[in-house]
Amino acid sequence: MKVVTITHSLHTKEAPQFVDLTDEVQAAVAKSGVTNGTVTVYSKHTTAAIRINEKESGFIEDFKDFLKKEFPPFAYYRHNDMKIRTENLDCDDDRCAKNGHSHCAHMLLGTSETIPIVDNKLTLGMWQRVFLVELCSPRKREVVFQIIGEET
Repeated sequence: MKVVTITHSLHTKEAPQFVDLTDEVQAAVAKSGVTNGTVTVYSKHTTAAIRINEKESGFIEDFKDFLKKEFPPFAYYRHNDMKIRTENLDCDDDRCAKNGHSHCAHMLLGTSETIPIVDNKLTLGMWQRVFLVELCSPRKREVVFQIIGEET
């Protein structure tokens, strides 16, 4: 059994934003030499989700609208209220204090996806792509690809 862990860094440009990671994940799998197993794609952030879905502009715009409607950035969130918030206050700028909407959205979207590997390839469906979904604001992000399986 082989385990390969790769950290992929990127910078997002806006929120919400869908960043297609599929090619990077497939390249990591190919490089790993794992022929059969799984790859977990994991966001190291509580305001950037990992999801699998179709890369189609209409869907992506619809989902961005959904996120803004269900989690409006300027609504009241206790997380953003510095008069009552007492935990995790080591933010380096105001973005951390005003991102309650992105934490709430992340709870519903999730931190990771696991994809089977067969013959050194991701077994995604015809239209499936792996996305990092930026929920907060432009910033540096890190995504971990952990590939586990047998090699030839």
